[in-house]
Amino acid sequence: MPMEKNKKIRLKDIADKLGISVNAVSLALNNKVGVSDETRLKVLRVADTLGYLDQCKASGRKHHYNNICVMLEEKVFKDTRFYPKVILGIENEAKINNYDTIINFISKERYDIPLSIERGKVDGIIVIGHIDDEYLKMLKSFKIPIILVDYASMSVNTGAVLTQNIPGAFKATEYLIKNGHRDIGFFGEIDAAMSFYERWLGFNMALKHYNIHVLTELCITENVEENALQNNYMAIADMLKDKEKYPTAWFCANDSAAAVLINALKYLGKKVPDDISVIGFDDIDICAMTEPQLTTMHINMVEMGTAAVKELLQSIQNPNYMQRHIRLPVRLEERDSVKYIE
Repeated sequence: MPMEKNKKIRLKDIADKLGISVNAVSLALNNKVGVSDETRLKVLRVADTLGYLDQCKASGRKHHYNNICVMLEEKVFKDTRFYPKVILGIENEAKINNYDTIINFISKERYDIPLSIERGKVDGIIVIGHIDDEYLKMLKSFKIPIILVDYASMSVNTGAVLTQNIPGAFKATEYLIKNGHRDIGFFGEIDAAMSFYERWLGFNMALKHYNIHVLTELCITENVEENALQNNYMAIADMLKDKEKYPTAWFCANDSAAAVLINALKYLGKKVPDDISVIGFDDIDICAMTEPQLTTMHINMVEMGTAAVKELLQSIQNPNYMQRHIRLPVRLEERDSVKYIE
């Protein structure tokens, strides 16, 4: 017998229709353990047929699946020394709050919408790394809360978890200056990531603050990222071998770039830090393995993931919550790759 028009649908109506308890209906709708997948599916179908899910939507209530979709480009994941720690932070915080994570790789060549999002089976989305604005708009059309990590869109309004890249780069460059360096170069592909570009800005700001000119001939800002990911120091050495002038110190956009640069300099017969000092950014595990050990700016990568989930849950639990851009602090981690010069 169909429900009367405009009658409020209750959990008991669904329970009566299926001949199960109200508690079983509640467990099924909230994706909790205690009911079989078959029962859960039946409950969802009846809830949809009777209009319960539409009713929840209209009243501002939302059915929760306790799933978070984590999206990132496959090439980003190849940097196994950074983003896996971010994902670890996401998964740990999600588990604490009884959420599961669904990992989806996306491709610039073909931006598909994951089935879990199309079918409305996720409560929130976390995107790690760069995402095209048009694709971000497509995701936002599903009316699911979204948080970006290590990237922020300038045209699409959404929350983001970032690091203090500009102040951190300023501090790293200042550290080189205070160690007597004036001929300082930048090494990193500034168009490869928003964070790299911000670090380039911080580098420039520090030099300007100390009345030091940016010498473009000492800066390498192209064709770095892929070679860094593959530790292709020979390709970097080819880029360096014909340089007429070397800096006394290089500030690198990240530690992967710094590590491959150190190897390239060694190949060319240059000693770090005796001939050239090198400072990185991120403080990934490789910093303790380079020879010499790498001075860098420390980022708490796990905390980036943790903060992303916390911010996302605020939006899930309160649809009127105003998402923020969160900037996590960085600190100098002094090791052995920077030399004081007179």
